[in-house]
Amino acid sequence: MQTDSKELIVAMKKYLGQYYKAKLKRKQLEVRLKNFREEMVEAKGINYSPVPGGKSGCTTSKTEDYVVRALEIEDRIMKQQVEVQRAMFAVMEVMDFLPIDSVERSVLEYRHIDCLPWKFIIARMSYSKASCHNYYNAGIDMLLGCNEVQATLQKYMESNK
Repeated sequence: MQTDSKELIVAMKKYLGQYYKAKLKRKQLEVRLKNFREEMVEAKGINYSPVPGGKSGCTTSKTEDYVVRALEIEDRIMKQQVEVQRAMFAVMEVMDFLPIDSVERSVLEYRHIDCLPWKFIIARMSYSKASCHNYYNAGIDMLLGCNEVQATLQKYMESNK
């Protein structure tokens, strides 16, 4: 399957961005759980009858539903954490094809592993915005020049069709 260079560059950036997206999704789930737990505080736990001989100890179905729902969200968060770790290792493996002390690798790691915005990358690197972007693009080109990275990227593109 022949792919043009612009398509490969976009695919490479998407591949490198998978860790960031996985982290965002996990964070979104954590916020949902926090909001959901705040709503749970308003739910009644156990109804007690003030009348002697009345029915007591009956758990409301609303509370049970809240607890079950919270557990489902927690389960999704745990699954997403596994996805975050998988994505981080996948990105790090690709980064290993760049020289360890190269500026290109530093810029790509700051962007895709540390998930820093460009203004922080520019400040850390002490280069101009244009230079940082040039090193970033050069790093992408260096990665695309590796046959192993191309094979990994090809598998990624096929699995995300």
